[in-house]
Amino acid sequence: MAIRGPRSDERNEDRFVLCEQELEAAFQELIWKAIQAGWDEGEACVAIASLADHHILAMQCDEETAVSIRKIRL
Repeated sequence: MAIRGPRSDERNEDRFVLCEQELEAAFQELIWKAIQAGWDEGEACVAIASLADHHILAMQCDEETAVSIRKIRL
């Protein structure tokens, strides 16, 4: 299933909601696949939330590393 990207005319304050709307079907499909595999819905939701949290932490670490490298290069 395709996920559409933002249009250039969208205001920044709308981007979060629009992104959420675009991801909703893929999220529901992922939950459904987990349920079909034998996980319960709560387990699947918590696992996805945990993965998202870990991804955000990794992004923050990457940015901190990039900042440190820029400082060393100065």
